[in-house]
Amino acid sequence: MGLYGVISNLLSLGAQLLPSLSASAQAPSSSSSSSPQVESQQIETELKRLMRMLERIKATLYDAEMREIRDLSVKLWLKELKGVAYDAEDVLDEYRYEVSRAEVEARVSSTPPNSRKRKLIQVPDGMLNQIRQIRSKFSEIEKDRLALRLMEEDGPRRCNSDHQIPPTSHFVVESDIIGREREKESLIDVLSSASQDGEIISVVTIVGTGGIGKTTLAKLVYNDQRIKQIFDKFGWVCVSENFNVQRLTIEVIESITGKSCDLANFSALQEHMKKKITNKKVFLVLDDVWNESSSFWELFKAPFMSALLMKILVTTRNEHVAQIMQTVPTFSLGYMSEEQSWQLFKHYAFSEVTQNVDLNFIEIGKQIMKKCGMLPLAIKSIASLLRHELKEESWRDILGSELWESDASNEIFQPLQISYARLPTYLKPCFLYCSMFPRGYRSSAEELVKLWISQGYVQTNGLESVEKIGMKYTMQLWERSFFQGALVQNECNEKEFYFTLHDMVHDLARFNSGDTCYYIEGDMFPNFPQELHHLFVHRWIKIEEPPPPGKFATLRSFITEDNWVTFLKAFDFSEAQNLRTIRLDPRDVHLESHFSFSNLKHLRYLSIKNGYFRRLPECICSLYNLQILTLNECPQLLELPESIGNLVSLEELTIMACRDLKVLPVSFCQLSALRKLSIQWCYVLEELPPDIENLVSLEELKLIFCGLRVLPMSLCQLKALRKVELWENKLEELPTDMGKLVSLEKLTIHRCDNLRILPVSLCKLNALRELHISRCSKLGVLPHDMVNLNLQLWNIRNKDVCPLPLGFNKILRIPRILVKLDCMIIGWLENFVDLEGTLVLRGLKDVCSLYDVHCANIASMHNLQLLILCWNSRGNYNYRDKKKVLHLSIRSNSAASSEIDHNSLLGRLQPHPNLKEIQIESYQGLTFPDWFGNPTLDASLERIVLSSCESITFLPFGGFEKLKHLHISGCTSLQFIHEQFLPLALEEIMIKDCKSLLSVKGIEKLKSLIKLDIRDCNILYWLDPCGNTDIITVVRCPKVRDLCLQRDIYYKK
Repeated sequence: MGLYGVISNLLSLGAQLLPSLSASAQAPSSSSSSSPQVESQQIETELKRLMRMLERIKATLYDAEMREIRDLSVKLWLKELKGVAYDAEDVLDEYRYEVSRAEVEARVSSTPPNSRKRKLIQVPDGMLNQIRQIRSKFSEIEKDRLALRLMEEDGPRRCNSDHQIPPTSHFVVESDIIGREREKESLIDVLSSASQDGEIISVVTIVGTGGIGKTTLAKLVYNDQRIKQIFDKFGWVCVSENFNVQRLTIEVIESITGKSCDLANFSALQEHMKKKITNKKVFLVLDDVWNESSSFWELFKAPFMSALLMKILVTTRNEHVAQIMQTVPTFSLGYMSEEQSWQLFKHYAFSEVTQNVDLNFIEIGKQIMKKCGMLPLAIKSIASLLRHELKEESWRDILGSELWESDASNEIFQPLQISYARLPTYLKPCFLYCSMFPRGYRSSAEELVKLWISQGYVQTNGLESVEKIGMKYTMQLWERSFFQGALVQNECNEKEFYFTLHDMVHDLARFNSGDTCYYIEGDMFPNFPQELHHLFVHRWIKIEEPPPPGKFATLRSFITEDNWVTFLKAFDFSEAQNLRTIRLDPRDVHLESHFSFSNLKHLRYLSIKNGYFRRLPECICSLYNLQILTLNECPQLLELPESIGNLVSLEELTIMACRDLKVLPVSFCQLSALRKLSIQWCYVLEELPPDIENLVSLEELKLIFCGLRVLPMSLCQLKALRKVELWENKLEELPTDMGKLVSLEKLTIHRCDNLRILPVSLCKLNALRELHISRCSKLGVLPHDMVNLNLQLWNIRNKDVCPLPLGFNKILRIPRILVKLDCMIIGWLENFVDLEGTLVLRGLKDVCSLYDVHCANIASMHNLQLLILCWNSRGNYNYRDKKKVLHLSIRSNSAASSEIDHNSLLGRLQPHPNLKEIQIESYQGLTFPDWFGNPTLDASLERIVLSSCESITFLPFGGFEKLKHLHISGCTSLQFIHEQFLPLALEEIMIKDCKSLLSVKGIEKLKSLIKLDIRDCNILYWLDPCGNTDIITVVRCPKVRDLCLQRDIYYKK
């Protein structure tokens, strides 16, 4: 796995080591032919020969990887090549370790810095013979390559094209499902109806083959607002093959409560579950169930009887499973129709506008779609692949691929295998690495990228950081439908991408990774494969006899989660000396008794969570190749080792929730390679080392929820520092020389309640592009010259900051700027009549004074292009012009706002006649003011967006002569759209979720109309005829279905 990356790493590693070998070979020595200098020279020669051979082999890898799926000889050749490549990587990596060790020893010794002796690096015993043996093996492999007729000239061309950025940035929207509307409505009807005979527990099962869309359908139901209104508690658990009752009970509790559950006793778990759901209406989804034991099911559901109502939605491929669990008839999910399949294929394979697609592509696409057997996952996978293939020849190659005729027993496997075969070579190892995790496992993109980096899978280009390139890898796998993604908010209110694999895609990864990846989950008995490289242990409980010696000698990743302590106590990992990645949850286990850290010369990533030790083992400081170190929730940790500065390769250090950590050692500042430092929830840490300026590579600094009272002045000497985040510290001031941080691009200060003033030197941060200040209760004044900064985002969410700096209007003249402010009044806007771009007023329901709104004088802002008015505190804003945005959030604790007449309020927000676009959200008035629709006052408006204006029953007549775009959504009281309201210039009308809308009239007179889209208007019964029915789309409006069919209008259920 990851052969292309391994060989690329070998070439890169060899290039890095050649200078050291050359320096050692040229150093003064005795004339002995066996001296270290002579040996270094011989190694240098052998290494250069090896690298030339690797370049030739690398050039054939694309051809080999395309053929391995169907050619056993090629598959075996690649396997042999991979084994030798790993051996070579280990040998060269060990020499790099010695280079780093020599650097550390030279630093701590009394040897003069310029001494020639510093260049004499100890060559590991037998390294010369090892390289010769490896080169000999590669030579044999090279001969086999010629015998297999693997094409060399094709490799560089295809590999280079793989690294190009995909031609489109369009991301597939997971929620945009095609063809399952009727099934969704049927399920919601069943779940919404009363249980038979007053039953507390009701179980509905969705049965269907893999990839048919069971999980997707369950998600649609789970997220539907009608379901949200019925139930009090919600839970989603991916069950998979292992129906471990204790594990599932924990996961249901955690899903329903949103909190972790550490109870180990099963009776206590069930009692805890019972308390959480007593007298509650609960909706639970059990996804991908395989259990056929009725006794397990009865034991699992026992606590559910305490609920007031319990509805369970189950997805399974097994009819027998459904019979065991169901209380209502099975819901069988069938194949999609050919028309639905084609609509789904078009959505993923082409851009939104399909009229201009070449007819040849459409014809080939339809043939490929039919080969997918009307299975949504297969269609989505192959169509996502085709989106990146821009040549007709490539489409024909896929249509004629031999893999359609493979022996795979599952009909969905062929299109998935084709998609995998055509993945760029650099993405394949990243995808296969995920087969180490159990089905349904969810990982953050950031953490997954770190794991990839530690294995050498992310290839640098010298222009972007390795983390940024890794994030691009995750997006490309998502674009190609190998990953399913979701945004999740973390503890710091930042949104993170989390990814998971569909169970069929997970099977694909496991099939192609062979025996290299393995996971242990629940009480399954481990049957370790012969060539185990990556091991994941998750809540493993039972212990049998340990595996024979040597089983972990090839291990390169060891990752654990939750209750795996018994596993670690039973097995000895001292033989696992090739580990690159370790993530531990040791609890009360003594680390040094199970891991010989001093022998882990290749380790790149070490993460320890829940470690109950007062001091980190000293031997960790000899991990000279370590790049990432994370210490999380080690509550007894008092200090770091004095020699931690020896970690010369360490680039990222995270210390989190180590609540007793009081001080960082002096050597901490010798971490010259450190790029990212994050210290969070270390409440008693009151200061940083004074020599922090020696962290010359530091780019990102996060200090969150710490006890820091002061930052050292030397911090201001960090020339590489680009990002600083200060959250909830006890700082009273910042260093006065902050302006010397010449590379600082982003500064965040949040909830630093003791901070009273910002240093004037901040105004000299010429590189600063983002400034975030929020909830700093004692910070009352900002330096006046801050208005001269060349910011792109000015985010002041601190209503106590008053007044704003003099000359604040200068900021709004910057060519590209987003300003976010919290404020109690908006009258001060009267000084900004020249405001350009976009103005957002959020939280208008909290306005206390109509006079204050009148003083804002919005009507004088003659350069304003877009005005967004939102009554709620939160909204979904579409900044069409992102170059200049002023976003004001109105904050008030006054009850006076409830007395404001909303129609009068909107009346005082009348814009200038030059305004091009207005968006009004959650307006609470019954009618619109006179200026809305006035031909004189709205002379320039081209776009109107009305959303969630739930009290409006009709729209004003006339006006809007230049209006081209009209979007109306969530206006649940709107009953009619009359022809008098629809201007003749209209080109686009979009109406959605208007539950009371009865009719839309006047469409036939709109000669410029090119798009009419109406969705989810349940009682709409009349739609005026239109000359061109091709421009109309109607979705889920059942009362006009027959009317649409009569007029040949596209209708979708």
